[in-house]
This record gives sequence, C-alpha cells and structure tokens, in this order.
Amino acid sequence: MPQLRLPPPLPDVRPVRPRSRLFRFNTSMLTLLHPYILPVIQDYPGGLLPLRVSDGTIKLVIKAPKEVLLAARMNRGFKIYVVPVDLRGVKTCGLISAFFDDADQPLILQTPLFEADDVRDLVTALLMPELDVHLFDEHGRELLGYHATLDQVSQTRDLLRSTASALRPFSMEAAREVFDQMPRWFSLRGPDDDAASITFNFRETLVPDDLFIQDLRPENHSFQGSAPFSSTTLVREEPGAFQERDIALLLQRIFAPNEIYLNPKRITDGEEIADLIVASATHVIFIQAKDSPNTEKVLKNALDRKRATALKSLRKAVGQLRGAFRYSRSGSPMRMMVDGSVVEMPLDGKQLRGLVVMKELFSLDYSKYTPPLLQLSEESGVPCVPLDYPELHMYTAHLSDEDSLVGALDRVYAVGRNSGRFPRLRLGLTET
Repeated sequence: MPQLRLPPPLPDVRPVRPRSRLFRFNTSMLTLLHPYILPVIQDYPGGLLPLRVSDGTIKLVIKAPKEVLLAARMNRGFKIYVVPVDLRGVKTCGLISAFFDDADQPLILQTPLFEADDVRDLVTALLMPELDVHLFDEHGRELLGYHATLDQVSQTRDLLRSTASALRPFSMEAAREVFDQMPRWFSLRGPDDDAASITFNFRETLVPDDLFIQDLRPENHSFQGSAPFSSTTLVREEPGAFQERDIALLLQRIFAPNEIYLNPKRITDGEEIADLIVASATHVIFIQAKDSPNTEKVLKNALDRKRATALKSLRKAVGQLRGAFRYSRSGSPMRMMVDGSVVEMPLDGKQLRGLVVMKELFSLDYSKYTPPLLQLSEESGVPCVPLDYPELHMYTAHLSDEDSLVGALDRVYAVGRNSGRFPRLRLGLTET
C-alpha cells in the first residue's frame, strides 16, 4: 500500500456540549478512553478501520465525510453488503457500506478484502452480534459513537467465513479490479441482496451526537487569515466558513501554513478575491469553494435536486474565479487585504491554477461540469478543474508534495481539454 505520512502530535481538541445545555460528557468516547489510537486514525485515509484496544476488544472506526456521518445518525444505522468479486476466476468478496441519504443511490464506502491482520479483524467484527462503532470525519474528529447490534443472515455469515479463510494477497492490479466490480454489482442489486446485507442498528449512544468541538491547536490556525481557534459540529446550518477552514487544513498536508491565505480581500472594494489562495515559490492556486448546509433536511433532498444544486453552484463558482483572475491581472505583485493588513503577492514567473471545490459532484453530470471550466481556462489562460471535497481529501492524503498535487490537477485538466470531460483520478491505487 502507499506509504502515508506520520500524523501530527496528539491535539488539544476539546469536545463540549453547547453552552445553553447542561454539560454532561459521556466517557465512552473512544479517543478519550484510548488516546494512543488517535495517530492511527489520523493517518488512515478513510473507510472502515477495525481497531483492537488495550483490553483486546475490537472497535469499528468509520472515517468518512460529514454527510456519511449525518446519514448514519439520521437512520440510526447503516448496511454493509458482502459483494462477490471474481479475480481472474478466483472467487472472493469485498464490502460496500451504504448510508442511505437516498433509497436507490446511497452514499457508499468501498472496502476490498485482502490478506492482512486488520482485514481478519474486520471480518471477525462483522460476524459479532454487537459492536461499538465510532464515526470520525476526514480530520480525525470523533463526532459520533454507538453500541450497535448486527443483523446477519446465515448465508452472509458463511460467505464471510469462507472469504476470511482464503484471503488473496494484496496487489494494486487486484485492488483496482475489486473497485471496478463492486459498484457495478451494487448498482444492479435487488431485494434479495438488500435482505442479505449486514444491518447495523444503533442502540446505545456512546458519544453525544450534538458535540461542539473547539480546536485550540496553534498548528491548525497558522495559515494566513486564520483566527487563533476554531470550532466544528456535525450539523452545519451555515456551512461556508466551516468548509473553507477544513479545506485550509487539507492543504496544510502539502503546503506550508504561510503559503495558504483564507478569504483574502481586494484592496479596491474589500470584497473577497477567492475563498482561498495558495501561493508557493512556483505556483498560485485560486480556490473557490461551494458547500451547503449539513442538515437532515438537506440530506433528504431528492437526488435530482442535489444534482441541479451542484451544477448551479459550480457555475457560480466559475464566475467568481473569473473575477479573481481579472483582479490578479491588475498588477504584480497582486495586492490584497489579509487580517486587516496589506499583503503583496508576486505573480511574475509563477504558474497559476484555478480549483473549484464542491460539496459533491455527480459522475453523470461531468459532461455539464466540464464546458464552463474549459471556457474559463481558455479565456484566462489558467488551467481550471473541479474536485468535490472528498476528492480533495484523498488528493492531500495520498499525494506527498506540491509537484504531485499540481501534477494530478494538470492530468485532470489535460484529459478534460482533450476529451471534453474531466475524469476522476483513483488515488491510492497506484504503485507510487
């Protein structure tokens, strides 16, 4: 598997209840009872992670975007499908975890099953009648925890046992094949497949499900324009500022904090140039972010409405990037206000890029996403591409430096320019 960077030291993160309510904290929070596991969770890119704690019991960690976590809370559980996979005639299985914001096309996490101790622990956990499940966001913040009962039919238990007894050695080629086959199977599943899934039913709440987390770590607030502290919650009525700070944290995996500017403003009228700007010695990346409230009401919106909202938001972001590029051509160095001070950013000799970061992009609509960004790129001479927020997380989790990140963005742009449709890269499934 690709080598991942070591995580930062244990943080000063203080989970508290809203002040308007009586403070009663549940000590079943996994990272308070077992703080030594936090670096493991922070280093894990995402998905299902079985962890054996000091007393030998297995806890199931789910690390996923906030929408997945909210869907799990809303439904008081989720399902895991044991998906048959054929690797050149060898029968094996993978897992698809489904979180039903939509009845037909839920949010999913894919887990291939290959020979490894953690995979055996995962299978062991899935065969248990009950299990503690702890849910983390992409920054390793523990936001939910439940004691769950698991409903499994005998057919699924037998399939898991047989798979666990003959796990295949890992290879990138085999992993890519598993990731190709599982979504196809899932899109064609029927009622019998739904009935054969492992159903997690959340019973006891282990972590208050309305946590308000205050982050006081200096290293998480050292980018330009940051306040000295920040907070986060799972439910977000006003999403913009939360998402922009989270994007800055993702970018800090690759760029130095002093290269990241949050909400820089024009000197002329005080309006934002872009949501974020990254300026290194060789590149300047203008980033426009689009999110929507993370609430049950929004999560329950019909899929067609979510797709229409995404397209409308993307087109708005393109217009905002167009304004940012126009302002950048007003002079070099580009002058901007950050924290009430004037900052001069040299542009001469640097390569400019544009990035739109969306809450969610839909594969069926890439033919609609691509033309507006290609048109902006042609007008401005600046390559521009879209990513959704989970993609940006995976880019910064798997790519080790600025050159590899910009190179990945440029590959997306080159394919889009030549084919008329931007691709989605599969990070973590290559040898480098």
